[in-house]
Amino acid sequence: MPLGIAAGSWDSSTVVSDIYQILVSEVLGYHARTQEVSSSLYALLAVSGCSGQDLALCTSPRTAHITLEAWQTLVQDPGWIAFSQLLGEASASVLAPIGYEGYDGLHVLGRANRKSQEAVGLHLTFYGNYNSSWFHPENYAAKISDVDLNKLQNCTSIDEGYPTAARLYLEATGDVDGVEDRNGQTGYKCWLDQKWWLAPACRADPANCISILTAGKAWGFAGISQKANFFNMNVGIAVASSVGNWVAINTELQSLLYAWSPDSTFVAYQQLAVQFPERNDAEVLQGIYRSMLARQPLFKCVAPGLEVAASRALGLAENFIFGSKDIEALLIQLVSADTKDSWQTACEWVKSNNETWEVWVPDKTTCAVGKGLVDLQDNFVTSKSEAVDCKMCSPGRVSVKFENTRVCSPCASGSFQNAFGASDCKLCEAGTIAANSGSRECDKCSLGLYANDTGMSFCYQCGVEIGDEAELWTTNEFVAGKIIELQGAKSISKCFCKEGWFLWQGRCQQCGDGLDCPGMNRLTLKRGYFSKSHAPSDVFRCFHEDYCPGGPGGTCAAGRDNQSIACNDCQDGMRDSGDGTCEDCGGGDYAFFITVCLSIPFALTCLYIGLKKETQGQSSSSSLMMVCSLQLLLVTVQMLSVMRRFDINWREPFASVLVYLEFLSFDLEMLSVSCVTSMSPVAIFGVRSLVIPVMMFAILVVHLCFLLCTRSKTFQSNNLWRTMGTTFLVFFIILFSMLLAPFQCYGHPNGTSTLKRYATVYCDGEGQHLEMFIIGGFACLMPVLFLAICTWVVLVQLPARLARSDARFLESCSFLIRRFRPGAEIASVLFLVRNALVVLCPLATSTPGQLAMMNLTFYVNFFGVAFFKPWRVMACNLLDCMLLFGMMVILDVGSVSVANDSPIASMVMVMVFVVIMLLSILLTLLNGGYQYFQQKYRKQFRFFTCHQKNAAGSMARFLKMELELRNPGTKTFIDCDDLTDLTRLFSYVGQDTETFLILGSPAILTRKWCVGEMVTAHRNNVKTLLLSWPTFLKPDEKFIEDFPTLVPDYGELASHGIGLSDVAKAFRWLQQVESHSLPEKFTPSSALPLVGVVCGRSSGQRLPDRSKSTSTFYSTDCPVLADPEDTEAVATAMVLSSMLKPKLLGTNLPLPSVLEEGKHLPDGAQMALMICSSNCWKSAQVERWLLQTSQLPSCGLIPVIAEDNFLVPSPSLYEELRSTSLLDQHEFQRYCIVIKALFQEIAVVFVPQNYSSTHEDLLLRANQAASRLQATLTPLAEKVKAIEARDGDKHIAEIDKEVDPKEDNWKEDPLCGEAL
Repeated sequence: MPLGIAAGSWDSSTVVSDIYQILVSEVLGYHARTQEVSSSLYALLAVSGCSGQDLALCTSPRTAHITLEAWQTLVQDPGWIAFSQLLGEASASVLAPIGYEGYDGLHVLGRANRKSQEAVGLHLTFYGNYNSSWFHPENYAAKISDVDLNKLQNCTSIDEGYPTAARLYLEATGDVDGVEDRNGQTGYKCWLDQKWWLAPACRADPANCISILTAGKAWGFAGISQKANFFNMNVGIAVASSVGNWVAINTELQSLLYAWSPDSTFVAYQQLAVQFPERNDAEVLQGIYRSMLARQPLFKCVAPGLEVAASRALGLAENFIFGSKDIEALLIQLVSADTKDSWQTACEWVKSNNETWEVWVPDKTTCAVGKGLVDLQDNFVTSKSEAVDCKMCSPGRVSVKFENTRVCSPCASGSFQNAFGASDCKLCEAGTIAANSGSRECDKCSLGLYANDTGMSFCYQCGVEIGDEAELWTTNEFVAGKIIELQGAKSISKCFCKEGWFLWQGRCQQCGDGLDCPGMNRLTLKRGYFSKSHAPSDVFRCFHEDYCPGGPGGTCAAGRDNQSIACNDCQDGMRDSGDGTCEDCGGGDYAFFITVCLSIPFALTCLYIGLKKETQGQSSSSSLMMVCSLQLLLVTVQMLSVMRRFDINWREPFASVLVYLEFLSFDLEMLSVSCVTSMSPVAIFGVRSLVIPVMMFAILVVHLCFLLCTRSKTFQSNNLWRTMGTTFLVFFIILFSMLLAPFQCYGHPNGTSTLKRYATVYCDGEGQHLEMFIIGGFACLMPVLFLAICTWVVLVQLPARLARSDARFLESCSFLIRRFRPGAEIASVLFLVRNALVVLCPLATSTPGQLAMMNLTFYVNFFGVAFFKPWRVMACNLLDCMLLFGMMVILDVGSVSVANDSPIASMVMVMVFVVIMLLSILLTLLNGGYQYFQQKYRKQFRFFTCHQKNAAGSMARFLKMELELRNPGTKTFIDCDDLTDLTRLFSYVGQDTETFLILGSPAILTRKWCVGEMVTAHRNNVKTLLLSWPTFLKPDEKFIEDFPTLVPDYGELASHGIGLSDVAKAFRWLQQVESHSLPEKFTPSSALPLVGVVCGRSSGQRLPDRSKSTSTFYSTDCPVLADPEDTEAVATAMVLSSMLKPKLLGTNLPLPSVLEEGKHLPDGAQMALMICSSNCWKSAQVERWLLQTSQLPSCGLIPVIAEDNFLVPSPSLYEELRSTSLLDQHEFQRYCIVIKALFQEIAVVFVPQNYSSTHEDLLLRANQAASRLQATLTPLAEKVKAIEARDGDKHIAEIDKEVDPKEDNWKEDPLCGEAL
């Protein structure tokens, strides 16, 4: 790397740098180069290895190593000093001044000075000669009028360069006329086109004032303006618009100006400084610039380490000195040359001044301090005859005086030298040694060793004096609150047992679990561990980490008893505060205890009443959703409480969540029982074990009180068993879990174990543990017995009781089955088994085993719920899956957090899923509540049609269409459209219906589902309307008695909580409901009044405008024919007619309408539809209509099959018709031929009473019928004539044998509508 020389961009710096470069390169043989910088600051920065005044801009290696002209104001500037301190050893080193000095301020050039001297004998270099009161130097110097104003800046720019100069001027001189206010700031006042500032002596006659010109940002303006005022100088000051104009104007005028020296710009014009009074530092500090700036030494600066890397170059720099006259001569020589060339000027100077610079070059073998002789191989030698040069002494050696030079001698053992160029060795400090001579540094004594004196060459071993093993000892020191291992120990007091060991009874003992031995023989307990102060190695692990804060032995959290095992107990008169500490009992604790004790009976009473009301009406899906959500919430909370028993260090805030869940585990300490009475662990466990019997007894008391208040004559045991079962079922996990406490032990580092839940009881099978073991063993029989009874009820008793329709039994065990869909009752037992397995998980001997067991349980549960969907409400299935998934995630996170490097991230994930689980429960509850209130105040269905399919299916469809048309925005329930889940059937009736409409066909009371709907409507007080068929009979007592015989499969209703007593009550209730009878014959004319009655209008009220109903039936050229004796056939015809009308609007075809009994077909009828029902051919009206149709020349007739069991007329049917028909032989013969001709046309299937006939399916079939009507139909008359022409007088039976219409030839495919 070349030797870098940082030269300023001004001539004086450039020319001396060139001289140095020539000497260091050609005389000393260094490879050197010069780099130009813009200022002394950047020269210093470059030598310090920086490109700017920012540590980030300081890089290595540096490219400049020396600068020869650094102004004193910069070197001593506080800003540079602070920055150099930040640089530290990298900062440039300041050498002696170069010789000549620097000055900047007011100067006068030779022309003006000579004029004054020649005229009056006074020179202009003395400030006193400018006092206008006695002398007029303006007669000899340039004036303001001599300066071109266009080459000047606006003098307001002064404020930009020196913002405070005008204010300091005013404060120093009091010249208010020389300044002005500019936007709230003091600025210099400007005259003569805002170009000049005039001194007070100049303002009377500005044109006759001496001009002083500066440049840049008003260089020197602040000092010159004050001096002009103080010394009554008749001057004006202006700023040239550019440096070039400044040089040009001053070269031309050769008068007064601001300038500096040394500088070549005006050196040819005899540039002289104007002398003012000597510098007054006190005034300058006050901002008063009356005195003259001192001349400044210019320093040489070098990079650190140059004495090693280039010692002779450094020596040359140290000896490099120029006087003021020397530099002035050099600059005059530079500017006098034909071409200004600093390098050429330097060369000429070197050539002509050998005697001057030769003394600067150092001798090679005369070594300076810090150096020694070296030979040709650069090895240190002690003889000058062997030496060829000097070299900086390396570390381990010191420069020692030898004759007239110096040699580098190695340091003796016990001493060292770590610096280059040192002149003496240093003794090793205590704690360090130098085993060999020539050491560059002393080695610290290793761990377990110490050196207690200076200048030592070996270390002492710790522990040897007491005969202990050396490897157990180390050296430590306590620094800034931490114990650190100490190398270089200075005394035996630094010897201690090493980390993980502690000094006990004079020997180093190894730390056990729960102990922290950081060193220095200190022994502390880790957080969560406890030991007595007199037995520090007898360590217990605290059940709750917060109980034991760690520290010295015997330390417990505030308020806890350190005499109890593992700080488990609070001191007398105190209670657990929830954060590990104990606090004094207060009045609020007693009030809380009493409140909880009173709230339990209140809660049980509310549960009893709520369950009783639940059985009085059918539970809605919304209420079931809310109840199931609450149950799942309680179960989830209990499972989380069980998870707290795992040996997992759950982090906050999840750990606090688990602590608060302890309240549900009937932890008596949560109730502040210790404030009320003092109880032993056995007594506390005994009280917990009695929770189940006490709760059952409380429920019994509530039941007896209810019986007493209601004066019931029966015991109503079903209410009692249901409440007890629900309570045990909901709290099964926590009740079972607390009874297993004697079987869950907790190991301690000292080898003993205690119970997890009762940390003061040793788990040794003796004493208190034995007593608790016996109590717990017997108490565990309660949940086991409950599980066994529930299993027996569901698997054995439930099927038998369902077969007997024992509704009372079903009410008693409804807590097991009501929340599950029919057929999935076994899920209640499986969930109990799941809960029992969850409770047993903490009994596993290892944490991985506990996690694996619970995870396996949850996985099986999750997939079981997802596959079988056992809950009655689908939302609860989804919620259960969500909660199980969240539990599995929490368990998985817990399993990895045992050795997790990022516990915070794990707990964040756990809390996210806890929040998601809680939100899922909350959303399900809100959804259920919303649905509940919506069902209560805004029913989903305005009407519910209870009907027998094969007897009133078409009538139900007709009523649904008409009711929805009359009541826009409402819905009418019909099972084939609205029932997708049979388990919700009764819920629709009880909670989602405003008016329950019974279509009283004769056999409806023998249909079990219809009966169940009636029972539900009765239970829930749903407004009911009965439309009875003429042959319908209301149930009497005989019918009620015979109901089990008439409907043998009624037992299926028992699974929905409906028994025979409920059926009997509903049948008796039917006697009281509002009822309306259908007419003997249902016709289109009677249809509209019927709809009006259903809508709440009596028959005496005005009927609505028929034009608003799709059931407006009028005479048309497209009649729909139906057996008027068959109500279902007429209803089918009206439904079909209503659906066809919108589809035929806009065509040229006539709109269909049902032809009423007694009316003839219009003569102009083009087409007709025949509703084919079971006994339609026996109808005399149908005989007349078909014979009339056969006489119309252009009327086609399409058969419409309206019943699933409809059969094509056969010979036996014709014989049967013959016996009932009133037609003569000829007419009957033709009637039979018409029937045969009718079925030569492909029939349309339109069966509204079919269960699969949804509204969409009927619309599809209506579309098929409309397409058939729009096609070309062969008139029925032509078909009849064709048969008659072909068969003549053959008997109808013979015709039937020859033309046997198969079903596949006339019946339409029910799906695609095409003939097969």
